[in-house]
Amino acid sequence: MKFEFWTENKHSYIRANFEKDDSYIGNRQEGAGSQIEYNGEVISFDYKVKNIHPDILGLICLLIFYPFVGKQVEFPMPVSSRLKEAFSNQNFKKQFKFVNIDDNLSIYSGSKMALSLGGGIDSSSVRAMFPEAFIVHEAHLRDKKIKKQKKTFWNKFFNFSKSVSTPTKELVHSDTNAIVKVLGSEKSKLITSNQRYVSKPGGWHTWPCSTITSLLLATDMDFGIIFTGTNAGSSMLSNGDSFWDRLYARKFHGPSGNFWQSTFESIGIPLFSPIIGTSGFQAMALSMDLVRCNEVVSCMKKEGNACRSCTKCLRRDLIRAVVDPTYIPNWKAYDTTMIHDALTNRPLYFGHVHSYAVSKLDNLPSFISERLEGLPRIKTDWPIKFYEKAFELCPQEWREIIRERVLSFIKPMDSDEIEEFKNWSQL
Repeated sequence: MKFEFWTENKHSYIRANFEKDDSYIGNRQEGAGSQIEYNGEVISFDYKVKNIHPDILGLICLLIFYPFVGKQVEFPMPVSSRLKEAFSNQNFKKQFKFVNIDDNLSIYSGSKMALSLGGGIDSSSVRAMFPEAFIVHEAHLRDKKIKKQKKTFWNKFFNFSKSVSTPTKELVHSDTNAIVKVLGSEKSKLITSNQRYVSKPGGWHTWPCSTITSLLLATDMDFGIIFTGTNAGSSMLSNGDSFWDRLYARKFHGPSGNFWQSTFESIGIPLFSPIIGTSGFQAMALSMDLVRCNEVVSCMKKEGNACRSCTKCLRRDLIRAVVDPTYIPNWKAYDTTMIHDALTNRPLYFGHVHSYAVSKLDNLPSFISERLEGLPRIKTDWPIKFYEKAFELCPQEWREIIRERVLSFIKPMDSDEIEEFKNWSQL
């Protein structure tokens, strides 16, 4: 695969030229790894890059097109051996040749904090703790089919009555887009891109694709670290199934404990979540001021807004009901077959959230509480504390400032809480 990169008319573009060993069909590097098919569209961003470090551009190319790469890659500019070595990690199922390497390329270095803001509780909690971090949010473009009906005399004789679909682009609605715009250009940047919807089914090709717009700005903006909002439920509890020793995983995954994330650190722009050692309950507590101002968007199923009836909205309402005693959810909206079935699944997705909520809420409706019987119970308050050893996953040069800031907001777990946290399991 050979990549091209250019800027034109306030935009930046990336094209992947496929070779015989490449494939338009691949597996998404997120979640269950479902099969996706790339439509061949050029990737566009409505930001004209002035400068970009070759390693950062190379990483962007690989994040987007990794599922489709065959035996080799050639970048728009030669990259360092550091990027090559990062992708040589055996956790990457694909191993391919790097055609153009510059052994003399200096490592990237930046000094400022950036936050890839999704708009939900988790990234909003990071926003609350680190107001100096420059916010980057991606707005999404996708195909829209407009049906046109041919109306002519000849329709009765020929098959002209069938509608003709003309693909155009539409902006995927999200209230977060407006929230970021209001913050102003000195504090934030909203970048529109088609990268999330160039394959079917739509979605990120690799999970770090959500940070690509921050990478795109990094050299111009002097970003030295990119923050995300990923809490302990995802990063250390296997989505609520059981504790995963991410510090031990560094032996196999690199310094961050995750092989994808370690590629960022290897080229000088680490990716880190300041809430990696705490749960969604503490993230909600930190985000409450933003929640009350309607600046948090956790679900987009109802025209870019929360549907208040899906499993994600239920978890959010459970969390908020624990954190905010004045909040009264509309539990009846969740009394559906879909929710009933989801609550009886074992292991229960993000089961630690449901377990802690049951231990703290006495007035849950029976259709929820009865379906959570048998779920392991949480007896301590580790879900609202921070697992301090998680700071070891942060690069040394950023560790102390991040540690000091986070612990000014969140109390660390004590020994009993650490023991229960590390022994959490539904399996």
